[in-house]
Amino acid sequence: MSGSPAPLRLITIGFSHYCEKARWALDRAGLDYVEADHVPLFHFAANLAAGARRTVPALVTPRGVLCESTDIVRFADEQLPEARKLFPEEPPLRAEVERMVARFDQLLGPAVRRVAYSLLFTDRGKIRDLVTSTGPAWERRLGRLLARPLTAMMRRALKLDPAPTARSQARLDVIFDEVTQTLEGGRRYLVGDRFTAADLTFAALAAPALMPPQYGYQFSPEVLTPAALDWVERARVTPAGAFALRLFAEERPPVRAQGRSDMSSRTG
Repeated sequence: MSGSPAPLRLITIGFSHYCEKARWALDRAGLDYVEADHVPLFHFAANLAAGARRTVPALVTPRGVLCESTDIVRFADEQLPEARKLFPEEPPLRAEVERMVARFDQLLGPAVRRVAYSLLFTDRGKIRDLVTSTGPAWERRLGRLLARPLTAMMRRALKLDPAPTARSQARLDVIFDEVTQTLEGGRRYLVGDRFTAADLTFAALAAPALMPPQYGYQFSPEVLTPAALDWVERARVTPAGAFALRLFAEERPPVRAQGRSDMSSRTG
């Protein structure tokens, strides 16, 4: 007799918004999985061992490794009946969902990430606490010891300079305005009359600017700087921000992951 199939394994940086996008889709599909979360940059070894690329999320499945958040959403969608699929079958609706998902992935996600980090990197202690809030205990301890070179590498990789950050904030404002315009007239969702991958992707990737309580990885608001808290408050009161918060409240199911490091103490 053959043994039971290996469980799904989701490799993440716990607080990453792209990882939240994948986690939300898996949870919504009712799939059980093990989440292996890591300190940023420390995830490279786990990815390499799994045969994934350097980025997270990466989902290890019986049929191979999925290395893009949207591919993970598609995988989860295969488990659902047509009425609950995130990618509708109707060609015009599906094409619009695909367009929005690609736009949010390519523009919204990186813009939010750069602005959020730029506001946190002004306080060395807070950024150290954030990047070492995820991962197994030994990674968190080592991450705190290596916090200065670790964060310096992140600063260079993310180009956290004033000009790129200003461009990212402008891009974020444009996308929030586009979402607001799409929802004019009382629409509850971005495409059609039900929740789709466009809604999930927007809400998940906007989440660092909104800090929704239903976010699938909980960390202390104490890691936020005053400037970051002000940024969150301003984003929350926009129509697009309120829309994303409603989606988290109404559509985000409880996390089904097993084995996550953040389920234990993070005192590092």
